[in-house]
Amino acid sequence: MVTLTRFGVASRLLLLFAVGSTLALVRLAGQPAQSPERVLVAGVETHALPFTGADPKGQPVGFSVEMLQAVARDQGLKIKFVVLPWSELLAEFRAGRIDIICNIVDTPERQKFMGFSVTTAHFQGGLFVRKDQPPISTLADLTGRRIAVLKDSRAHQYIQQHGWNVQLDFVPTLQEALDAVHNGRSDLLLANHLVTNDLIKRRGYRDIVASEIRLKDFDYRGHFGVQLDQRELLARLDAGLLNLHLNGTSDHLHEKRIGPIQDRSLRFADLRPYLLPLATLVLVLSLAFVWQRRIVRQISRQIGALRQSEKRLSLVFEGSQDGFWDWDVRLDKVQRSPRWAGMLGYTLEEIGTTRIDFVDLIHPDDREKVRIAVRELWKNREHSALEFRMRAKSGEWKWILDRGKVVARDPITREPLRVAGTHSDITARKHDEEESARLQGKLLETEKLESLGVLAGGIAHDFNNLLTVILGNTSLARLDPAITPENSNRLEKIAAATKRAAHLCRQLLAYAGKENFTIVRLDLNQLIRETTSLLHLSISRQAHLEFSLADSLPEIDADPSQIRQVIVNLVLNASEALGDGSGAIRIVSRSVLIGHLGLPGCLPSGGLPPGEFVCLEICDPGCGMSPAVLERIFDPFYSSKFTGRGLGLPAVLGIVRSHHGAIKVSSRLGMGSTFQVFLPAAKDSPANRSAGPIPPTLKLAE
Repeated sequence: MVTLTRFGVASRLLLLFAVGSTLALVRLAGQPAQSPERVLVAGVETHALPFTGADPKGQPVGFSVEMLQAVARDQGLKIKFVVLPWSELLAEFRAGRIDIICNIVDTPERQKFMGFSVTTAHFQGGLFVRKDQPPISTLADLTGRRIAVLKDSRAHQYIQQHGWNVQLDFVPTLQEALDAVHNGRSDLLLANHLVTNDLIKRRGYRDIVASEIRLKDFDYRGHFGVQLDQRELLARLDAGLLNLHLNGTSDHLHEKRIGPIQDRSLRFADLRPYLLPLATLVLVLSLAFVWQRRIVRQISRQIGALRQSEKRLSLVFEGSQDGFWDWDVRLDKVQRSPRWAGMLGYTLEEIGTTRIDFVDLIHPDDREKVRIAVRELWKNREHSALEFRMRAKSGEWKWILDRGKVVARDPITREPLRVAGTHSDITARKHDEEESARLQGKLLETEKLESLGVLAGGIAHDFNNLLTVILGNTSLARLDPAITPENSNRLEKIAAATKRAAHLCRQLLAYAGKENFTIVRLDLNQLIRETTSLLHLSISRQAHLEFSLADSLPEIDADPSQIRQVIVNLVLNASEALGDGSGAIRIVSRSVLIGHLGLPGCLPSGGLPPGEFVCLEICDPGCGMSPAVLERIFDPFYSSKFTGRGLGLPAVLGIVRSHHGAIKVSSRLGMGSTFQVFLPAAKDSPANRSAGPIPPTLKLAE
């Protein structure tokens, strides 16, 4: 491919030729003159048309041959041509039997034994391959391929310089290299485009084409090559080439042998056919310029108005403290305002511009409802409003209210093309709502306990009066001497049932907190030890008790019988949780300090005031309870056991509440349960107390 150009380059070529010729003539100073009568031998490569070759009679032809003939006429040189294959041509030159090579590329390797004239032509090289070969798109596809190449040619040296991992198939001529590719002996041919395409056309090969790879640094700059010591000859060749360029002979030969180029001076005759179209084009361009200026002014006014609108909108968003976003669905690119990122503590660069960057910040529990909201937008829903949590840079989760609107849809599929909306930080509002819900729950629970307590207390009181009458009359009837033994046995059963009913009434009164208490100062550890024999009788044979009682435990103000009932009920409940299995029921006592945050998760839900408390803890490795059962264990007459009456734990809660304490339960199904009873320590208890300030909260066993 010839790359010579004309306009703007001619002057540079003239300067190049002039400088080259001058330097060559300067180098001639002091050298012996070349004999004008000597016949110079010029070597011509076969099968390199349109540059060099031979006609059917064996006479040299081609662009480079005719250029050398014209230079010889201009400089008065006598030339004799010999036509040889490339391999023989270079060998003959190096042996000194050839003075000039007609067309050769200047390379660093050849500069060691050859001098070069100025450039006669510049053309591109490339790879050629058969159509039935696998495609070659990258240099990696060349690995292991066989490349037909002329030894010591420009192509051979290029492969060596770039270290290609290929197999070289050396051939003496370019025609034989082309035949090798055509016949399948070689996979590829590396040569210049112009010569190879000419040879393919003359050989009639339709199965060889140029590959897709473009080797930009693989080009051919044709020169005349002379022996290294023939400086005078090189200077005369350069001078002749300069004259051929000035008188237009080189352009004529180039257009004759290679093709038209645009490297001659611009003449009026060249422009005359284009004057009318050029004038029309200038007129059209002038009108277009005027119209374009009007459009530019109109667009500038619109841009100014848009900027003012954007500025006002930005001020509105800044005043509302909301962040805004704009999602281009087709590009999956989201533009966000600095406030959007700032409310989470990020910068816009840290957030990113894709939707996945936004999804990654959403709380895992909230991602599904976000996906559902997006699917709704795809189903022709125009607006969305959603609350979810997002991870801030500090690591905390913030509640965000996201409002979005579809602003553009595909007219055919109706899928959203663009969605825009705002983000609002509602964390404070959500915290207020949660606190309000918590307080409301406490209020409802307190009202429930009070209502149940009033109901249970009223029923138990009235029912207890009825039982007193029944039990009294039963006792009087048993004193009657006329009563038969059979009736006496029936009265015994009535009395026993009445006493059991009275015991239930006492439990109801304990739950309601209306039973009469006898408050005394007592040591919980001693009370536990005194109850040990009763506890052993209450539990199953497979269970055994383990005690871990703290030393120097503060005293409490409590009713001994009521606290004993709490201990017995909880131990009995733990024994029943073991079922038929075996295990240890642990009874633990210790002193704890409750901070100003109270005791979370305890009943009554009003919490405990800060201070020192005595903790009674009873643990069992039994069946445990599910969350649903755990919520109802203190409801009267609710029991998960077949034999239960559902008043043991409610009575415990009522007794603890009446002593201004609290109870905390933790249990997991199949993992056992732990009941913790907290009773306030006596203010003036002489027991040792822990020194130091009261901690803000207490971490209890879960």
